[in-house]
Amino acid sequence: MIMAHKIPTSVYWYTAKDPHPGESFSGELKTTVAVIGGGMAGLSCAQRLHDAGIPVAVIERDFCGAGASGKTSGFITPDSEVELSSLLATYGPEKAKRIWEFVLSGVGIIRENIRRYGISCDYQVQDSLFVANSPSGFRHVQKEHEARMRLGYASTLYDKNQAMSQIIGSQKYAGAVRYPETFGMNSYSYCRALRDTLHALGVPIYEQTTAERIDGTVIFTPGGRITADHIIVCTDRFIPDLGVLKKEIYHVQTFLGITKPLSPDQIKNIFPGSPFMAWDTDLVYNYFRITGDGRLLIGGGDLLYTYARNATDNTARFGRRLKNYLEKKFPSLSVEMEYLWPGMLGVSKDLLPIMGSDMHNKRIWYVGAATGLPWAAALGFYAAERVLNGRNEFDQDFSPERHFVVGPRMQAILSTPLTYALSHGIAK
Repeated sequence: MIMAHKIPTSVYWYTAKDPHPGESFSGELKTTVAVIGGGMAGLSCAQRLHDAGIPVAVIERDFCGAGASGKTSGFITPDSEVELSSLLATYGPEKAKRIWEFVLSGVGIIRENIRRYGISCDYQVQDSLFVANSPSGFRHVQKEHEARMRLGYASTLYDKNQAMSQIIGSQKYAGAVRYPETFGMNSYSYCRALRDTLHALGVPIYEQTTAERIDGTVIFTPGGRITADHIIVCTDRFIPDLGVLKKEIYHVQTFLGITKPLSPDQIKNIFPGSPFMAWDTDLVYNYFRITGDGRLLIGGGDLLYTYARNATDNTARFGRRLKNYLEKKFPSLSVEMEYLWPGMLGVSKDLLPIMGSDMHNKRIWYVGAATGLPWAAALGFYAAERVLNGRNEFDQDFSPERHFVVGPRMQAILSTPLTYALSHGIAK
C-alpha cells in the first residue's frame, strides 16, 4: 500500500540540485550553428558539433533540462512508445532493424558521455523487463521476444512457470521478456552536467533566453539577435510555438512518482534478485525501477489527461491509480510516496520522431517528438551530422511530410473513444 498523505508535486530531481539558470543572451552574436533548446537533443547536437570543431551556440527558454529531458524517469532503453515488435510488424525486418539500431546509438551516446566526462547522474545498470499483465499481454511480450530473436538481439522469455518468482516479486504478471545493455539515471543531473561540461569547453550556452521568432537565419530574442549559418530547433513539443508543425507534433501527459527510500527487504519484495527497469503491457502502461538511493520510481499515464491541452497538477487522481496498482501487484509492500509530478512530451501520429528542414528555409532544421532520451540523443547527433557531412539516411523516415503508418500501439490508442476524443485531431 501507499501511505496516505498530501504528496508534493515538485520534481524530485530538482530537490537534489536546484535549477540555477545561467546568463541570458543580450547583444549581437554570429555563429556557424545556433541550437534552440537545452534538453537532451539540443545538448547532444551542440556536443557533436563542438567535437567536430564547429562554432555553436545554445539558447534555452528556461534552464537546461527544464523540459521533458529533466523531468523524465531516466529509463535509458531503446523501448519507448514503439516496441521492436511493432516496428517489425509495421515496416518489415530491414527497416525495423535500421530504426532500432538508430535508437540504440542514442543509448550508446549517453553511456559514453557518462564515462567520458565522469558525469554523476545516479547511473544504474539494470536490464529491461517487459512484463505481461494478462495472458493476452503475454502474447504481446512473446512477440517482442520473437522480434528480438529474429533480428539478432539478446532476449530471455519467461512465462508464469519459468522462474518469474526469481525476477519479480509478484504473482500478478503472466510472463516477461528481459534484455540487457540498458540502464537508469537521473536525467536532470545528466543534462546539467553536460551543460556545464560544454560551457567549460567554450560553448556559449544562454539560459532564460526565448527564441521569439526566426527570420531567415536570424533568431530574435528579448535581449538581441543571433545570426547563424544553420539553425537547429530542438524544442520537442514546443516547436509549434514557432508557428510550424502544428499538425505534426502534439503532446501527451504522463505522471511520475518517487517513494521515500525503501529497506533492502522492501526492494527484494519487488525484485528478488537484481533490480530491473520494468514496464507492463497496459495500453497506458506503468513503469518502475529502483534508484541508487533505494527509492521506487514509478510512473504511468491517465486516459483522462493523456491528451489534455494543458499540463495538469491534478496528481491526486493518478496517486490513487498508483496506489491501486501497487496494492494489486505487490499487496505486502508498504511504501510512502514522497513526490508525484506531471510531465509532458511531444509525440507524432505514428510515435516516431519528427525531423526535417523548414519548408521555406533549408537552413533551419527541426527535431521533435523524441519519445525517450535515447531517441533525443541520437536525433541530436544526427542533426549535427547533417551540417557536418550531409547525413541523410533517415530524412524520409522521420520527415514531417512522410506517410504516417499507424502501428499496432497507436491503433489501440485510437480505438479508445475517450482518448480519441481528447487527441485534438491526431488522425487529421
